[in-house]
This record gives sequence, structure tokens and C-alpha cells, in this order.
Amino acid sequence: MDIPELERIGLSKNDRKVYLSLLESNSVSVSNLVKKIGFHRSYIHDILNKLINMGLVSITIKNNKKIFNAENPEKIIDILKTKKEQIQNDEEKLSKILPLLIEKKKFVSEEPEARIFIGKEGIKSILEDVLFQKKDFVAFGAEGKFKEIYQWYFNNWQKRRVETKLHYKVIYNNKLKKIRPTKDQKLVDIRFLPEKYEFPATTIVYKNKVAILLWDANPIGFVIENEDIAKSFNNYFEILWSTAKS
Repeated sequence: MDIPELERIGLSKNDRKVYLSLLESNSVSVSNLVKKIGFHRSYIHDILNKLINMGLVSITIKNNKKIFNAENPEKIIDILKTKKEQIQNDEEKLSKILPLLIEKKKFVSEEPEARIFIGKEGIKSILEDVLFQKKDFVAFGAEGKFKEIYQWYFNNWQKRRVETKLHYKVIYNNKLKKIRPTKDQKLVDIRFLPEKYEFPATTIVYKNKVAILLWDANPIGFVIENEDIAKSFNNYFEILWSTAKS
């Protein structure tokens, strides 16, 4: 079965074949995809890298082996929302086939796992998940790279966060004290640590998840979904919060 409407977000026929196969399988290795689809291994890797960069697929490491996971199909709408006015008509058409994609996706409750997201679109996938959970959250180690790298998306993300009344607490380095909060940062409590404490990576703790984001030229993010780990990081945040200054 093919869903040609997915071409509107840049998925070719072969891209769609891999993506739909992942939706049906929930989690699968490259070897199993080769057996199921018949494409050359290196070609499947190229397609998977494309889907990862779009935020549609993530990686789980199990027993030192890469397992590829199809993300919630609703992330397709997030991709469309980042595009400009010329694709607004496409968004409406694509929304109509989301119920079919969600129905195909097997939401399986498995043991806690860690996922890797690569590239700007991969990081956006994590940030969209923060909003999707509709729960207040905390963040620390923020160096201001979110706004610097994403610009328009930063403002749009903050706007949507405020619209859904999501509150968060964040700890910045003291060197950002003069420029934080921005005018878009509402419903937020901010404290600062001395400049000698620098954190190249940003940690976001939301619901039962911990996201660690490395703001590089090609950003990379790790998401760990586990209640106990999230609780540990929340406790770590509270220790930092008690020593940080307003």
C-alpha cells in the first residue's frame, strides 16, 4: 500500500515504502527492512537518515544494535507548520490521511528506552514532544543556543507554549542575564548560575522523559523515557535551582 500524499512533505515513493514499513513494524533493524522491502542495505540507510533528519524516525540502541522507530505520525503536521505560506494548502490535505497513519502505527508499551534524534528537524521533534505532553517542565544548562539557531521557530514555539499555558523553570548561565527572558518568554521562572559553570548541552525534564540537547552545527538530542530517571534529574534540577540566583 502507498500513500502518495506523503510526497507533499518530500517523501519519494521509496521513502514512503520504508516509512510505512516502519509504521507497520513499530521497531525494526536495517537487516529486517532489507528482508521485508528488498532494497540494498546502503540505500535503506540513506532513506533512514533522511527520515531521521525530518524527525519522522528515531534510533534506539538495544544490545549494541541500532533499532529504528517510526515516531508518532502527528509529527508530520509539525513539519508542515515550519514551512511558509506556499504549503498551507498541503497541510490541510495531509491532515486528512493522519488517522490512517495513526491506525497503522502500533503503539506498544515496552521497557524504558533511549532514543537519538539527529539534525535540526530531529531536535524540533523533541521540542514538539515537550509541547505535545501538555505538562509543565524544567530546563537547565541552557546557553541561549535555541533562539540563536532556530530564530523564527523559537518565537513560534514560545508562542504556542504560552497559548497552551505551559509553565517552565529554567537555569541559565549568568552571561545571559541581560538578555533573558526575551519578550516571548512568558510563564517562565528564570535563575542564573555563575559564568564559571558552563553547560555545552541543555537538559529538559518533562513528564517522564529527559532530553539532552547538544547545540552543534549539526545538533543531536537524546531522549530517555523512564519515570525514575526523570525523577532523578528533577531532583538534580532542584539542587541547582536552590543555589542559582534570580
